[in-house]
Amino acid sequence: MKRRTFLATGAALAATAALPVAAADWQPRRPINLVVPYPPGGGTSTYGRALIGPLSEKLGVPVNIVNKPGAGGVNGATEVAAARPDGQTLMVTTGGALVMHSIFKDIPIDPFDSFETVAQVGGLQGSIVVPANSPHKTLADLVGEIKANPGGLRWAHTGRGAFLHVSGQSFLVANGLEATDVPFKGGAKVRAAVVGGQVDYAIIGVQQNRGFENEMRALALIAPERDALQPHIPTVAEQGLEYKFVNTPITMFAPAGTPAEVIETVSAYVGEIVGSEAYGEEMKTKGLLPAYLGPEDAEARLRDLAETVRPIIEGIM
Repeated sequence: MKRRTFLATGAALAATAALPVAAADWQPRRPINLVVPYPPGGGTSTYGRALIGPLSEKLGVPVNIVNKPGAGGVNGATEVAAARPDGQTLMVTTGGALVMHSIFKDIPIDPFDSFETVAQVGGLQGSIVVPANSPHKTLADLVGEIKANPGGLRWAHTGRGAFLHVSGQSFLVANGLEATDVPFKGGAKVRAAVVGGQVDYAIIGVQQNRGFENEMRALALIAPERDALQPHIPTVAEQGLEYKFVNTPITMFAPAGTPAEVIETVSAYVGEIVGSEAYGEEMKTKGLLPAYLGPEDAEARLRDLAETVRPIIEGIM
């Protein structure tokens, strides 16, 4: 099966900008709750908050962001899955994390059976960071310390089974390393732990580095190519180390059984928003890139991801 990319480049952004105007087949009659099952301050919440203003204008009713963190995004997602499928409850979440959690452990929801996929709006990829006062100036320095002290270094991530945990653990396995993982609730808390020196290093969304360059140091990007918005961060491969590319789309879902006209209308409007210059510029200020896929392609992207990460997760469990 062909792998689909999801981080938008200039060409991809131009394509999304050319999407047809949505046909208003569905008109909500009351405010909509857009659930983000993570705390404020992380990349997922940032994508969601950027959507609510323009989506409110297009739908003609307020769209309210509702942060419902817990269990690495599972608690809020479970509530959304149980909501009435009438279009009044939507969710923006780290789609990859939802898929990975369903593989990593038993959870009460399924990313494909419990939801209708509405759209992909962006994506996240991980970076390896250390506190600014860390003695480790390069990734080689950090790896050398991990090798010299197996299991002695502590590293932070956003929750076991989440994509940053899987990415970080697979990096260790690929290079024959051992370190102690410390889960936190949300990217902002992981960043605070690094800045405060509570951990030796962290696997964190690359966008979390923006504005904190004087408080933490990004050693590497866990991706095939450098980040378009932070091209100064070298990749793991550039530094001669092994890795598995584990990233995640940011996906909008609705409860299973939501009418097709709701999905089609919301998805088309979201496509217009994500493809707009204003949205793209706002995302850039946050260190993020927009990337739209419609319902079928967004779901296919998640199924591809599940196929990719399943052997990785089974190998680290």
